[in-house]
Amino acid sequence: MIIDKYNQRVKEINSLLCVGLDSDFEKIPEKFKELEFPQFEFNKWIIKETHSYAAAFKMNSAFYEARGDQGIKELKMTTDYLIQNHPNIFTIFDAKRADIGNTNNGYVASIFDWLGFDAVTLHPYLGEEALAPFLERADKGSIILCRTSNLGASEIQDLEVEGKPIWQIVAERVSEVWNKNYNCLLVVGATYPEEMKKIRSIAGEMTFLVP
Repeated sequence: MIIDKYNQRVKEINSLLCVGLDSDFEKIPEKFKELEFPQFEFNKWIIKETHSYAAAFKMNSAFYEARGDQGIKELKMTTDYLIQNHPNIFTIFDAKRADIGNTNNGYVASIFDWLGFDAVTLHPYLGEEALAPFLERADKGSIILCRTSNLGASEIQDLEVEGKPIWQIVAERVSEVWNKNYNCLLVVGATYPEEMKKIRSIAGEMTFLVP
């Protein structure tokens, strides 16, 4: 199971830390901007400083896509570097994908097979049928958005269906139905501790990504 890779790393270093390589080009130090591959070199420096404490590294697609071909190239360089130098550290592509199944086949090939990530963040809104190309990859992780950390999360996620908020329904559906291959995780924001407590009671030992 893919989650075994994460659990083994956690046990090895006694840490749950997920380090974000969300390298906003405008905010990285000037000394890196002078180099040929500034995002990659900055990422490599962060990795060298933090890898001994990191159970996972997470990269947000937006910061790389914003730089076009160059950004995508440096994203790929970063994943290749991690696979070569730290293959035991869990990697997450924070892309929040959601589409119909046929389109998701392309995302699966890109994210898992070309970029080489262990897991990806996903929207549940289109349902299990649409997410099947991700969920059926037992060798990879599907991290489903459940209770997100942003201020406006309640606008949709607190809406009730038959007396239950949508975030609770998502937690139940993922843990009871979608997790057939034991490769599902949930995004649960630390900004909502009471909801997190409830989700933990529903999801049992399922791993949370906690922004």
